[in-house]
Parts: sequence; C-alpha cells; structure tokens
Amino acid sequence: MKKRILLLLCSVSVLLTGCWDSTELNDVSIVTGMAIDPGKEKKYKLTVGYVNASQLSPQEPSQGAPVSIMSLEGNSLPEISARMNIGVSRKLVFSHTRTLYINEEVAKKEGVGSFLDSLERSPQFRNNFNILITKGHVAEKFTMINDSVEKVPALKVQKQIKSILEGWGGDPSVRLTDFIDAIVSHGRSPVASSVVVKGNVEKAKNVESNMSIEAPARIFLDGIAVFKKDKLLGYLSLDDTRNYLWTQKLESTMVTVPCAKEGDDVKDRIYFDMVITNNKSKIETYYKGNQPHLKVDIYSEARLSSMQCKDDLTKKETYIELEKKSSKYAAAMIESTIKKVQKEFGLDIFGFGEALYRQNYKKAKEVEDKWNEEFTRADVEVNVHLALRRSGVRNKSFLSELPSSEE
Repeated sequence: MKKRILLLLCSVSVLLTGCWDSTELNDVSIVTGMAIDPGKEKKYKLTVGYVNASQLSPQEPSQGAPVSIMSLEGNSLPEISARMNIGVSRKLVFSHTRTLYINEEVAKKEGVGSFLDSLERSPQFRNNFNILITKGHVAEKFTMINDSVEKVPALKVQKQIKSILEGWGGDPSVRLTDFIDAIVSHGRSPVASSVVVKGNVEKAKNVESNMSIEAPARIFLDGIAVFKKDKLLGYLSLDDTRNYLWTQKLESTMVTVPCAKEGDDVKDRIYFDMVITNNKSKIETYYKGNQPHLKVDIYSEARLSSMQCKDDLTKKETYIELEKKSSKYAAAMIESTIKKVQKEFGLDIFGFGEALYRQNYKKAKEVEDKWNEEFTRADVEVNVHLALRRSGVRNKSFLSELPSSEE
C-alpha cells in the first residue's frame, strides 16, 4: 500500500514541475522594430530596436531612452540575428516585432524574397507585424524617430497605421503571409505600405528634443509600394491607396464631393462630405470574345458629415441627388486608379486574376502565364451603389439661411 502511495506521489510530482526551459525576463530584450538596409561590407545591414522595459514602468520608470538600437551587417537575417549578442547583453526575442522597415534600394535591387523566407520559417516571428518600405532615408533612421506620446517608436507607427486604416483607409493591411501568397499567386501582385520621414531626422533621434510639443520629425504614411514578384517596381499615392482598398476591404473613409460641376479654381468650389461605412466589394472578371473585362461593384452606406451646398435636406429628392453624385464621384476615382495601375505598372494588384480562377477556371488556366498582359489591356467598369442613411444630428443647415456672395 505504501509503495502504491509513493508511486502515485512520484507520478503527480512530474506534473507539478516548473518550465524546464523557462527564461527570466531579466535575461531577454523584446524587439519591437526591425530595419533592413544594404550593407557596406556585407549583403544586409540589420537594425533592431529593443525595449528597455524598466524605463516603461508606470510606477518608477528609470532614466534613459525607452528603446535601444543595435545594427550589424551580414549576408542573411538568421546569421545577423544570431550574432547580435556581440553588442547586446540580453537575448533578443522577436515574437513581439511590430514593424519591419525595408530600404527601397534593397527592395528594388535584391528583392525581399530571401529574408521574408527566413522570417516565415522562424518560429519566433508572428504574422501581425507591418511591412513598410522606406523612402528618402535609410530604413535604420525610421527605428530612431521618437514620439512625445508613444515612447516606443515601432508601437507608435503600428497604432498610427491602425488608426488611418479604421478612419480613412491609407494602409493595405498586408501581413507576411499575405505578401508571400501574392508573390506565388498567378492572379495578384504584392503591395506593401510605404513611409517617409518629414523633419529633422538627426534631431529627432534625441529623446528630449522629440518630446516637445512640436516634434522635429515624424513618420508619415505615403501610399503603397507595388511589387513585381518580390522586387519593388514603384509607388501609388495615398489617395490611390484608398481607392485600391475600396476594391478590397475598406473599413471606413471620408469623401469630399463637389456640389456642382467643378470649376477651374479649387478654392472657389463648394463641397459636401460623406462618411462611408459598411463597405462590400465584388470583383468580376470575364471575357467577351477575346477581350477581357474587369468589373467592380461596391455597396456602401454613408452619413452626411458636412454640407456647404444649399440644397434642402428636408426633401427626399435632395438625398437621392446626393447619393447619385457621391456614387458617380467615387466610381470615377476608383476607375481612375485601376487604369493608372494598368498603364504605369501593368500588374494586377487588385486580384482580378484570382477572381477569374474562381469564376472561369478553364479560361484562367489558358491565360495564367500572361495574365498581367491581359489585365493591362482589359476594359474597366466600376459601379458604386451608395446609400445615404442619415444627415448627422440635424437636417437643414443654417448655411442655407445665409445670403449668397452675389447678393
């Protein structure tokens, strides 16, 4: 009986043991941002920004910068990250990486495939970091731009991107697996967000100088980078990025529509603003004979946010007219962006080729190897079906009571 009890206790004790491979927090440094630049002596230069956790403590923060920077050159990311401890005392943990900055020179000449492959293979990296192409400055500089509100630069940029996506739609929300899927796809080319720094970069590296009310430098989203397979081909503006997202998955945005026919001077026009929500898009690709056709149908709900026009909002006809104007205006913008991509890049970043696979697999297989050529010569049709649900907290504007400038 005693032997059985002893055996039972020994068996239970195995289940109560601690983590044999645990690592104390004091022995690790959490990486939040990474930057890849061309190396001077070797292929790549990797810069990592890792958090000084004690400085971020709300009780008794220590003195010093919230993030430390370390740069090292090597021929591959695994090689460089394995050697980082020649200058860093603690083991680097990459599971909380939030931003990956890629120098546009690397993206154009070398391509991004080799190091994205290593990130995908590594068990440390999650699929929730932002891939950002840097313009104007080396990627290393972007890891050093401090902010007076967010102490960790990488977390500031991630929140900034999330906010613009929810409020206006300036980020394609591309993650590692999305980018790799687009590289190997026969019906979609990859895109990623692009960023620039505006201001005094060298001064912004100083923590105290960038904690003032007017920061000497800030990181701005600057549209999207268009890739041919894994190599950077060019850029689209922030407005074109929003139009691109409208064909994909747009959470919310704001559209400013001219009340009447546009004049020569922008300052002389009057506008009304619409907050666009509940967007759904449908992409259709089909052939008429030998001619490819690309069709986009977008269904959106909206509310009136501002009204400079003097139309009577107590009348049903006014709402119908505003819906027509908004739908036509948005459709023209989206169609313009699609045609711009056709002309300037000749690459299908929208996924029309993938839609053809779903809708006509036999035809898709026929044009699989030349789909980008087919995309370039295709006819484009965009229809926006916008429903104006409400006019805000009031109907008729007090502006309608004011005399016109001619009176």
